[in-house]
Amino acid sequence: MSAEKRQEKKLHIVTPLVRSNQLSLKNGFEVMLKLDNIQIPGSFKIRGVGNMCQRSLEDNPSASCFVCSSGGNAGLAACYAGLQLNKPVHVFLPTSTPQFVIDQYKLYSGATLHVHGSVWNEANEKAIEYSQEVNGIMVPPYDHPYLWEGHSSMIDEIESELGPDTVPSCIVVSVGGGGLLLGMMEGILKRPSWKNVPLVAMETVGADCLNLSIKAGKSVRLTTISSVAKSLGALEPCPELLRRLKDDTYVVLSEVVSDEQAVNACKQFMLDHRMLVEPACGAALSAVYEDIIKRLSTEGKIDTSNGPAVIVVCGGVGVQMLL
Repeated sequence: MSAEKRQEKKLHIVTPLVRSNQLSLKNGFEVMLKLDNIQIPGSFKIRGVGNMCQRSLEDNPSASCFVCSSGGNAGLAACYAGLQLNKPVHVFLPTSTPQFVIDQYKLYSGATLHVHGSVWNEANEKAIEYSQEVNGIMVPPYDHPYLWEGHSSMIDEIESELGPDTVPSCIVVSVGGGGLLLGMMEGILKRPSWKNVPLVAMETVGADCLNLSIKAGKSVRLTTISSVAKSLGALEPCPELLRRLKDDTYVVLSEVVSDEQAVNACKQFMLDHRMLVEPACGAALSAVYEDIIKRLSTEGKIDTSNGPAVIVVCGGVGVQMLL
């Protein structure tokens, strides 16, 4: 597929950027929500995964299949991409994946599931081995330039939706391995006027490998994921993310919230906006439900008078309603 055709056949949809009246009133500054929770596979992951599948097929048109390791969202995005591109998909899931998430995969023809390992990293090792055996295209959840390129499309949309004269005061994202955050960096890098826009990186206790790595000044590998936000379950951050944090090209503010705060943010978001998202997304929402952006503003790290705070509502299928 040529670059022109790929541009015409993006696998993600353009999602709305909307003002939250409730959160703007609560915080005392304008809060806008980038609603990537309405992507067809359920999360922002289809931006990067879709781009990677398309680009990788250009590189290796004889590939037999797509292979993805995932705790849920990246795998579902790969299944959707495979369906659109007429390629079978093999997804390697850890045993911690909830059954109701596994059931979502059964909606995709051409998808084969392999359950291996107790955490994502173990499933990933097996997926890499399998992809090499079958000449498959390995689709990692967060660690590849094609993924970051795809995620950067969100910045393109935010800029277009805000208009040429408005720059965000900050952009808030949840962080697992760091693929989404790297995508935001890619988008900002192309826009000199956005160079000083702070990226607020939100994690939960027990899945906070980035925050611990920043404090240690080196990569810190968690022994296990103890957070309820399993979609943030990378044991260590992407090496490229840590490399970029060593220079002054980007402003990244790392924050950590408890599982309780993330879950409460999900509940309040459901009441305020009638949308249900998983705790991994609740980490980002906690920035405005738990007054973290207010505190960062008081500390002089964010100027909320400069523009709206943009919260990436990344979505996620790791949630269910018990009626």
